[in-house]
Amino acid sequence: MKKILLALIAVAAMGNADQLTHLKIEGMMCPACVKNVKGSLNDVAGVKDATVYLKEGKAQVTSANGVKAEVMCDAVKKAGYGCSVGK
Repeated sequence: MKKILLALIAVAAMGNADQLTHLKIEGMMCPACVKNVKGSLNDVAGVKDATVYLKEGKAQVTSANGVKAEVMCDAVKKAGYGCSVGK
């Protein structure tokens, strides 16, 4: 019984795990661009935190498991920037 309970707890914890997504962002020229991209990403349902790097032209997004990178890129594109899924 104890093993079953521990297995159920482990499965529940994995279901709530966050995912980290790397995005390549194009067209950012200044800190205001970073703010716009970050705001767009944070508005996506399930996104918990977004860190945007101007010089590197990338973003790291922490989200609930199952949030698609394409949805995040769509939000960035609607804000006027290029976006693709990075590594």
